[in-house]
Amino acid sequence: MKQYFKLFYILFICFFAISNTYAEEKNKQKICLKNGPTRAQRIVIAHPPTIALIYICGLSNNIIGCPMRSMGINLDRKLDTFYSTLSPNLANAVDVGANVNYETLLSIKPDLVVSSSAISSYGSLNEMLENSKIPYLAVPTMDGSLEDWFESVRIIGEATNRTDKTNKYIEYYKKCVATVESRINNIPFEKYPKVALINTHGGNMILRGSRTKFLRSLMKIAGAKILEDGEDPNSFSKCAEILFEFEPEIIIDDSRSNEFYNTDWFKQLKAVKEGRIYKTPQDDKQSWVTNWSQPTYSCIGLLWMAKIFHPEVFKDIDIEKEHKYFFENFINIGSE
Repeated sequence: MKQYFKLFYILFICFFAISNTYAEEKNKQKICLKNGPTRAQRIVIAHPPTIALIYICGLSNNIIGCPMRSMGINLDRKLDTFYSTLSPNLANAVDVGANVNYETLLSIKPDLVVSSSAISSYGSLNEMLENSKIPYLAVPTMDGSLEDWFESVRIIGEATNRTDKTNKYIEYYKKCVATVESRINNIPFEKYPKVALINTHGGNMILRGSRTKFLRSLMKIAGAKILEDGEDPNSFSKCAEILFEFEPEIIIDDSRSNEFYNTDWFKQLKAVKEGRIYKTPQDDKQSWVTNWSQPTYSCIGLLWMAKIFHPEVFKDIDIEKEHKYFFENFINIGSE
């Protein structure tokens, strides 16, 4: 009987170890370069927020195709300040369309496509790239965790032989997180301010994390009490009920359109009356990718929010200095 028990125990341990190994390997493969390796000389950006990875690697002038309008680029090819300074060759890029035109994409023969794994509509594109043996990276972008973002940065660095740049970026980002966490850990939770994050999409207000999961997670790190997770109502009036019930002390506005500013109910919110509504900074008004809520810039956005939520604790943090350092070291111009 004891022998049977020992045998069962050994088999159980082996099964457990194999299962764990499989789970770890599966998790590692969650974000990876498919059909690689790549020289990354001819890059197509399929999902606009992923362009950040290309800037970190210093390959912005290697972009041969992108969804022009979705990236805030006029079809008359007049580039705004950000793009004209950091990737002037975008004026010659092919417009692959917001809903990527497969024929157009294939015709320009990219050796790397940067896509999304978080948005279902990109599933068919990724499948086409898989079948066509075109190297591509599908990134979780705003729906992923901070670790997902680091993994995406790490993998694009390895794929393009730019690990010196991507490792330096990840190291700086983790330093920002460590700085914030070390100070926030000394603040009792009851002293955290109640903060509402407002975004809009398709004429509706977003309060509870839909399309803003990444930023909401950073708000927690920065020491904020936030609204519980859940579905957002499909009208401004119902969102108003949620906000008045929550009574935010601070509002972070990450919306592209702020039509709700002029509504009577919005003006009555305590945070609005007291002037404690803060628009997420954006370096170029025409380029949403320069918004500090976007993954690339969010290390600066984290410091910015921490100073707003706990000004006394972070009064020594010079945001302008950190922003200058960030731009000089991580938004790499052109190509190598």
